[in-house]
Amino acid sequence: MILNELIKVLKNNLQLRQVISLFSVNIIGIPIGLVTSILLTRYLGAKSYGDFMFINNLINLVVIISTFGIFQAGNRAIVLTENKEKIKEYYGAEIIFTIGVFLIVFLFLFLFVNYDPNINAKGLRLITLFVMPFSWVYILVQYFEVLFQADNRIGLLGKTRFFPKIIFLALVLLLFSFFQDCNDEKLILIFYCFIISQIIVFIYIIFKIKLSFNNLKSRLKEIWDYNKSFGFHVYIGSVFAVGFAQLTGILISYFGIDNSGVGFYALALTIATPLSFIPNTVATTNYKDFSKLNSVPKKMLFLTLGITMFTLFVSWILIAPFITYFYGIEFNSVINLFYIVSIGIVLHGFADFYNRFLGAHGQGKILRNSSFIVGVSLLFFNIVLIPLYGEVGAAITKGVSAFIYFIIIVYYYKKFKLKLLNN
Repeated sequence: MILNELIKVLKNNLQLRQVISLFSVNIIGIPIGLVTSILLTRYLGAKSYGDFMFINNLINLVVIISTFGIFQAGNRAIVLTENKEKIKEYYGAEIIFTIGVFLIVFLFLFLFVNYDPNINAKGLRLITLFVMPFSWVYILVQYFEVLFQADNRIGLLGKTRFFPKIIFLALVLLLFSFFQDCNDEKLILIFYCFIISQIIVFIYIIFKIKLSFNNLKSRLKEIWDYNKSFGFHVYIGSVFAVGFAQLTGILISYFGIDNSGVGFYALALTIATPLSFIPNTVATTNYKDFSKLNSVPKKMLFLTLGITMFTLFVSWILIAPFITYFYGIEFNSVINLFYIVSIGIVLHGFADFYNRFLGAHGQGKILRNSSFIVGVSLLFFNIVLIPLYGEVGAAITKGVSAFIYFIIIVYYYKKFKLKLLNN
């Protein structure tokens, strides 16, 4: 009887089905990500795992700098239309912009790799040059994440998050089982696996979207106009907030003898990041509905908060034995980093919750201003603390900047909510 009622509720409630679907993908992705990180750390060791994360941080940073708000502009264009054919045309126009972004990313990386002393000192020039031609897969991650939210394509969004992880895990397991002796080639083999896992899924997703290049000139112009009024404002904020977050790993590398500290910090983030899935999943699946509401529903907020806090306390209890048993003594530094980083992840997740609401209402300038303040604080504390305390300083910075982000975004949300209620 209860099961029948539950099935009936699910059939009649698209948003609930989407929440469960995306949340399930994120939940299943947690053990997949953890098992992958265990295999990676055991296969590569602390130093090479740090090298892997450093190169990923570098490329992601360059991608963030090079998008100029184009994807956020497409997000706004899609949110404001219900015309399915027009939406396909926006997807097609955004692919053209993606090609332009790739050319910028490639040129920037080429110049950086050839003139940066840190990359050459740590022997990463050749491996970075190898990855550069495939940097477009990093750009497509942004393409899917931003546009699918606006289009409410939660199923496809889930596929872009889940299937690359499962394919990457399978390929890493293959390397771990049969290619233990190729010490000098391990890092490049891991990158082969990473790139292949992304390409297989992303090509499939592109075909599923059924891009349209009709009215291309008009759609390009519309997106460009939305970029001036909305996208570029969000971009400026992203450069300061998300961009400087990627810069953290790079700064740890610059002040470290090797990249092991980058790996420790990245691993703490990897294990802690699922704590943000609950608020992010709820906000993502309700993104389009937020545009029609005057405030975030309190029931939704308190339920999300309760589940997240319970999960946080459980993770604190389990983290020490988990790291020691699965990663080994070499990675025990991750335990203390996790305690600090996890608080920052939760605060950041709930700040993003309110961020989604403001974004759904087209408040690009507010998002820009809040991200600018957070980014400046992130950069300031990183510059002060990383030279003194290395990856521990980076973890403290994560917590402090997330707290600042949360306070600022809640302030802007309450101010905007009051404005909506008074209209």
